Amino acid sequence: MNSRLYTIQSNAYLGLIFGLPAIAAFALFKVAVSIPLELLFGALAPFAYAVVFVAVAGLLSIPHQRGIVPGKFPRTLTNPVYRDRRLYGLCWTSVYYFKPVYYLCVTVPALKAFTFRLFGYRGNLDFTIYADTWVRDLPLLDFGRGAYLGNRATIGSNQCFGDRILVDRITFEEGSELGHLAMVSPGVYVGKGAEIGAGAGVGLRAKIGAYSNIGPCSGIGHGVRLGDRVEIGAMCYVGNKSLLADSTVVPAGTILTKCARDAA
Repeated sequence: MNSRLYTIQSNAYLGLIFGLPAIAAFALFKVAVSIPLELLFGALAPFAYAVVFVAVAGLLSIPHQRGIVPGKFPRTLTNPVYRDRRLYGLCWTSVYYFKPVYYLCVTVPALKAFTFRLFGYRGNLDFTIYADTWVRDLPLLDFGRGAYLGNRATIGSNQCFGDRILVDRITFEEGSELGHLAMVSPGVYVGKGAEIGAGAGVGLRAKIGAYSNIGPCSGIGHGVRLGDRVEIGAMCYVGNKSLLADSTVVPAGTILTKCARDAA
């Protein structure tokens, strides 16, 4: 029964999300009575379509934002939190994967603010993000002023483990950077001015101190704690729950496992 109700509700949502903007765009042309007006409305139509598309998807997501909370949940529609996550995700990914619309959302400042706020983001809006930067669970994200989130990077606020899903907050403080193709896991905290290089990966609930630098293609394990101004060279590995003191320098290609835990 839960599966059937979800199917009906999700199909109804999709019909509204994709149908109402088309009606709005068509209505623009219907009110045109001369060629100059037709040209004007033709130029405005893509923006009108994008605004209505985002508005419908965002408004439908609001009742389900109650399910965007940290925790570990069973991946079943009988669980109310997971069900809300699925419906919120349907609304958000309708926008995210519709690249012409989402491109406008992250390019036009007013539309960016409208989109992120409507989907539950409450942090600072002065950050850089691209249409191919993966984000989800906007109520759990916080990007500081001047944060940079590179192309094709993954801000993974949720992670599946078999029949369960782990969800946690992700924070990027002021001036921090996430490089191209880099990945961060649920619960990650990135301090002020810290940099995560291209292709690097950061594990669950790791903490990167202020002005630290993780080199390209490096791996930072689960629960790692890096102090301030730590320098991790390219293609390094820092094992789970390792602790590195302030100003530690790790040369490129280094593998740190248990020995790193006593460094702080």
